Amino acid sequence: MRIPVRLDQLCEIAYLAGGVMKTYFTHFGMERVVKTDTTPLTAADTEINALVISHIRKLSTEVDIVGEEESDRTDSPWQIMCDPVDGTFPYTWGMPVATFMLGLMYRREPVMGVIYDPFTDRMYSAQKGKGAWLNMTRLKVSRVATRKDRPIVGYVSWPNDPPGACPYNVLKVCQYLEERGVTLVNICSIGYIEVAVATGEFAGTVFPGTKHHDTAPGHIIVTEAGGKVTDIFGEPLHYSDNKIAGHLMSNGHIHDLLVEAVKACN
Repeated sequence: MRIPVRLDQLCEIAYLAGGVMKTYFTHFGMERVVKTDTTPLTAADTEINALVISHIRKLSTEVDIVGEEESDRTDSPWQIMCDPVDGTFPYTWGMPVATFMLGLMYRREPVMGVIYDPFTDRMYSAQKGKGAWLNMTRLKVSRVATRKDRPIVGYVSWPNDPPGACPYNVLKVCQYLEERGVTLVNICSIGYIEVAVATGEFAGTVFPGTKHHDTAPGHIIVTEAGGKVTDIFGEPLHYSDNKIAGHLMSNGHIHDLLVEAVKACN
């Protein structure tokens, strides 16, 4: 199977996108508008989305490009998924907790993923069958498995407004997990949380979002680091109809506990 783009080319695009993120980054008072789903939109989002489409098109005409803010579709089995600024809330608040996310899928299965933190110059990347990496360091998930290990689980949550925006009750899940010895952390950037699972810093993540671009890049990075990824109910994750049923990503050892928590609370 000939892959239409290389991983190093996706990383180069990520570096360019990171430069745009830093250009627009201010300590406070960043200009933004609020989209219909109540999330903020900045000039960096739209500029990076356009940059991705332009650069991918120079590399290949064989891929669909599905961006959070703009898309360029060709009905190809290959799809590029892009979140220009993941963690837009802290980004607009002047907090350097945001990433650029880019993933390549083939027939709705993740093949490559890149998550870039331009503020620390950390490039997380993976290709199917070739492992996951932080810059030049191979990534491996943790072995945290029991209550005495004090597992850390990251999550992101927001109001279910409009209906369907956040269809799963993550706060109840968090309470359930906390009662069982889990430490919960919300840093408002699912990309950051996903790579924290891949590096072994976090044991897992619970995410209620339904958009492909929030999950596909981290999916391949976590699995190539030895972790496990399912939908939020523990079933195989299907990227269909432009929506997913949330996700759970973990080191594998605490995955059953995460599934148990979700099913008990939803």
